[in-house]
Amino acid sequence: MFNKISRYIYRLEVVLSQIVLSLIVALVFCSAVSRTLGYPIIWSIEIAKILFMLICFLCVDITLKKKQHIGITYLVEKLSEKTQNIIQLLVLILMLGFTLFSISRGMELIQVYRFRMFNATGIPYRYVMPIIPISMFLMSITIMAQIETCIKKIGCYKFKEEKAEV
Repeated sequence: MFNKISRYIYRLEVVLSQIVLSLIVALVFCSAVSRTLGYPIIWSIEIAKILFMLICFLCVDITLKKKQHIGITYLVEKLSEKTQNIIQLLVLILMLGFTLFSISRGMELIQVYRFRMFNATGIPYRYVMPIIPISMFLMSITIMAQIETCIKKIGCYKFKEEKAEV
């Protein structure tokens, strides 16, 4: 179940990331050209920073789905496949705990910064900070999909191999 949801979210994240990256490039290019012509766009860098934060948090989940995060597997690869899966399950449970903790802390950050504004644009932080709990929620779905696959691999019964990666 979580694997299907995770694959759908992945497609949305990739498209949104491509759009946001294109916007960042266009915005920075326009800003550089206008500054060269003597008419700087004051708010452009701030908007680019906000968009960069958005793309970073989106791509964290994309990287997790592709299992491209940094990992140290030298010792684990020498263990049996079942032991590797058990260790992977424990790591995923720890990661899930971290994402759930980050969701609650992200919600607190929204409250802490609710009256703070970006200087040049006047955009309140409360409109930007939700990306933290949202991205952690998306990562939680990805982790639950990976846990689901890992539990099936550990189980003693035969199962139809689901493609957990996207």
